[in-house]
Amino acid sequence: MTPELLKPLESLLNRNIAGSSRARGLLSRIAGRSLELRLSATPLRLRFVAGADSVSLAMGGDAPADATIEGTPFTFARLAMGNPMQSIRAGGAQVTGDAEIAQGFQQLFEAAQPDFEEELSRLTGDVAAHHLANLARETVDFGRRARETFMQNVAEYLTEESRDVPLRSEVEAFVSGVDSLREATDRLEARIAGLEQRR
Repeated sequence: MTPELLKPLESLLNRNIAGSSRARGLLSRIAGRSLELRLSATPLRLRFVAGADSVSLAMGGDAPADATIEGTPFTFARLAMGNPMQSIRAGGAQVTGDAEIAQGFQQLFEAAQPDFEEELSRLTGDVAAHHLANLARETVDFGRRARETFMQNVAEYLTEESRDVPLRSEVEAFVSGVDSLREATDRLEARIAGLEQRR
């Protein structure tokens, strides 16, 4: 049984599955299977169970889920906003159980992703929802630009001001020098081997 707190999320997800033929097809592939999301260092467990035509949500369960993804809140935010499989491969989240089921749920969630502006317009009306969605997009863009600028400034400081990290050109010159030295060593070894054979 779905707790009251999760019912809006469950109904939104199922409404979007019903409205997408791709999502319905993906749901049929994982019908009867379950995915559990666990928030690291907390008892919070959110379980998704795929049915024939809908998904049900619950707070964990007694039997183990077919697949489990565990991570921090930042990990789950990264999974939701970026490339989920790339984030998992990078070590941001721990996947246990059937990885194909985890991927099946990920594809389902992607296909049933809500249009937040449309959902917001149900509460506030079209004009206010449009303005709020634009504000949210601008805020996200500002955060992304601020992060990129910060990373550029840190990289510049470390390479040019403090000299704690070498410049890219210095690293490339070093690697090229190592390659040249390796080739020269290989040639020298070949010459020595040739001289020994002549003796």
